[in-house]
Amino acid sequence: MRPVRIAAVCAAAVLTVVAPGVAAGAGKAPAAFALTGAYNAPALEGTDFDTVARVYASPTTPGTTSVQQPDDTLYVGPLSTGTSWFLHVNAKVGAFDDAVPPAGATLDPNFDASANLSERGATSANVRSDYMLESQNTIFDQTPQHAWLYLDDATSSADCARGSQTATADAARLWVRQPDRTLTEVPVPQGDQAYEVDQVPLRLPAYTIDQQSQPQYADITIRRVDSPADLVQTDQWHTGRASAAAGWRVDVDSYILTSGTRSAEQHAVLILGAATCSLH
Repeated sequence: MRPVRIAAVCAAAVLTVVAPGVAAGAGKAPAAFALTGAYNAPALEGTDFDTVARVYASPTTPGTTSVQQPDDTLYVGPLSTGTSWFLHVNAKVGAFDDAVPPAGATLDPNFDASANLSERGATSANVRSDYMLESQNTIFDQTPQHAWLYLDDATSSADCARGSQTATADAARLWVRQPDRTLTEVPVPQGDQAYEVDQVPLRLPAYTIDQQSQPQYADITIRRVDSPADLVQTDQWHTGRASAAAGWRVDVDSYILTSGTRSAEQHAVLILGAATCSLH
């Protein structure tokens, strides 16, 4: 399993630290984390691509770690053997030319993420971006659009101060692939509700050569993050007695469907922007 990658301050083109200190989350000090993207696909165990996260941590002394850049991509699966899925952060175009933001999406020039530790020990984090999930097709699959989910103008924030912990997530619009293979706009889930769609044509996150031409599907659920426990490997980046988290979580149950029978069942979780904070 690949350990969660925490962005280092040395990436000068990406990070701005507005105070002395190093982006890290060890120990019992108050900390905030901005996750621009993360996923867990247990079927990829042994490939170093089963769990990956892009995490920006608050400094260990008062200040802010921030990132603002045009785009980023997390590859769900090893490139050497053919990545199945792509998690795009603020991408103008995906791995395939047809994977572009749908009409009506409000793509900004850059995505933003920040994590702050105040002089009083309060912590906060914020993330804002568009997200596109893209997949390769299986052999003989003629799905015209490689993008299978698009979350427009997604924002997440978390604030932890003495006696108060709050976290919120929002998004402007949502498009999800349907059983008829079209990328269709659907209502953004409200509150603790989820949007669910079953039997969507979608390639498995991990597959064998023999499975490449078999009919592959997925049941997809998208909802808000309810607590830090909803995040991928949460204990890697939040500590303290009080904590809060917000973001968007996508659960994907993948399978091969033959004569009404499911096989090669796999479960994966993708986090589309999340903010978490904690107090000592």
